[in-house]
Amino acid sequence: MGEAFASSIIKSGNKDVYVAEPNKDRKEYLNTKLNVKISGAEDVYNQIDELLPKSEIIILCIKPQLFNEVSSKLKGTIDSKKIVISILAGTRLDKICDQLKIDNAIRVMPNTPSQIGKGISVWKSKKGLSVKVEEEVISILECLGVSIKTDNESDIDKATAISGSGPGYIFLIMEIIENIGIELGLSKEVSKKLVTETFLGSSILAIEKSKGFKELREDVTSPNGTTDAGIKEMMKNKLDHSIQSGIIKAYERSKEISND
Repeated sequence: MGEAFASSIIKSGNKDVYVAEPNKDRKEYLNTKLNVKISGAEDVYNQIDELLPKSEIIILCIKPQLFNEVSSKLKGTIDSKKIVISILAGTRLDKICDQLKIDNAIRVMPNTPSQIGKGISVWKSKKGLSVKVEEEVISILECLGVSIKTDNESDIDKATAISGSGPGYIFLIMEIIENIGIELGLSKEVSKKLVTETFLGSSILAIEKSKGFKELREDVTSPNGTTDAGIKEMMKNKLDHSIQSGIIKAYERSKEISND
């Protein structure tokens, strides 16, 4: 996701993107591929010390498990003029601000289609933002795709289970359908093409038509037809329950991380 942010911001025309990265090979890759500005220091915290004064906006793109260590190094070094954006799953704004010793921060839950500018992000700031700062935040997030501001931080945990983890669910379903196509005798190439174009076309249709998902499903489901037979069999095998329990489990895990 860090690469998605850097790439999208650069593509939008802002060339002043600095990256602190602990892995040497990864640093070289990002420098070559994205032409981001990196530090020559080997230690990542020395990199941060060098790049932090040059940065107006700080985006924390790290694993939640690393936040305690990173925040202990950054504590007290970020002044009030800087904008802090966190994409750490399950890490609440109170914790971010308390551990960094800052008054305000923005928490964002993006998803992986952000890599190609087709993502969706849900975000909230701990305190109100000036018009200028809010416009800057939205501008950054819209480099990644669509953004939704919420006044409820709990919505971000819910969005984590729906849109944050959602691509994983969808790719799993696509993988299953592709494999079934191959079992039925289609080539891998044809089966994959049928799956990807069907998902793409269905998504675009849902966006462009002023209909709910149920109505769109009913449009393609003729009584006693092939779709009807397939859906009835799936529901008999509790497809709805399986999806629901999986999403609830992801939501519960997001809340567990929040309490760590």
